[in-house]
Amino acid sequence: MRVRHDAGYPRNAWYALASSAEVTREPLGTRALERAVVLFRTTEGAVVALGDRDAHRPYPLSLGRVEGDTIVSGYSGFAYDRTGACVRVPSQEQVPYGARVPSYLVREEGDLVWVWFGEPSLAERRPPVPTSWLTDHAWETFGGQWETAANVRLLHDNFADITHVAVVDPVISPPTLVGVAPALEVELTETTVVFHRDWPAAPMPAWQASVSGSSATTPYPQREEGAFLAPGLWADRWDVLLPPEEGGPQVFRFTHAVTPVDDRHTRHIWRVSRNFAPGAHASEALRPIFEAYYVKVREILETMQQVIDRDGYGEDVNVAADLAVLQVRKILRRLLADEG
Repeated sequence: MRVRHDAGYPRNAWYALASSAEVTREPLGTRALERAVVLFRTTEGAVVALGDRDAHRPYPLSLGRVEGDTIVSGYSGFAYDRTGACVRVPSQEQVPYGARVPSYLVREEGDLVWVWFGEPSLAERRPPVPTSWLTDHAWETFGGQWETAANVRLLHDNFADITHVAVVDPVISPPTLVGVAPALEVELTETTVVFHRDWPAAPMPAWQASVSGSSATTPYPQREEGAFLAPGLWADRWDVLLPPEEGGPQVFRFTHAVTPVDDRHTRHIWRVSRNFAPGAHASEALRPIFEAYYVKVREILETMQQVIDRDGYGEDVNVAADLAVLQVRKILRRLLADEG
């Protein structure tokens, strides 16, 4: 079946602009949804998100400084409060009427800072999806972030189908992924796609067995779960179902926060969480394995974007494994249509 793959991204959604640890009393400049944004914390620790451009002249506020609960331009000296209103001009007593910069709603969830760029009245009805495992001590978590030179839709497509993993990186791939994939079970709401499938029993990857101290040859049933929870968030998991006498299921949870920078660039914040092999030593062993895989994926998606830039989107030939991909695309198209 051939289905056209179109571009675009909803604006009435929460997008992760940074990790909580990145946002301090020092201004942090970034970009999202074709806008320059500066993030900083108030004296009480609340995160503020403002347009990163001085109202006086085109100079980034992120190159200025934070004083109290205001951010001060490093060029004009204009000071802006957390609402974006200019509250002080060094060269005169009266602040110019209406002088301000855009301000955006902010929420912290898990270890991420989420910002809303759409219609403010809709934000409370669509709160950021909880990601409590990112800060739960029952889970060991590591991760990273970077910018991928590709449209966010290409990242969504990739997360919705893991059957490519065995081709892209045989080292990280669970052995059970080699062969015909079982049928995918998909559950839909108006804005989410949740799917799962049970894979035949097979040994776990050698690197997982080494870190966890488990058998590298014993076949275990395995289960895949994926969830498109919002235009800016994927939360997936892979369970290796060890019996209780061997410690019980070993679970990886994969969190992908994706934020469009523009039509051809996407910020990707990724986290890998696990419920086994506690400690920094295991994380240090696992990090390069997952990081190498995500780098390969980034390079592939950037190549796809280069092909699209040169030849256009064209049409895709889809297979049974693309069931979740097609449902995610439908939701994104509907969200875009709702925004007009």
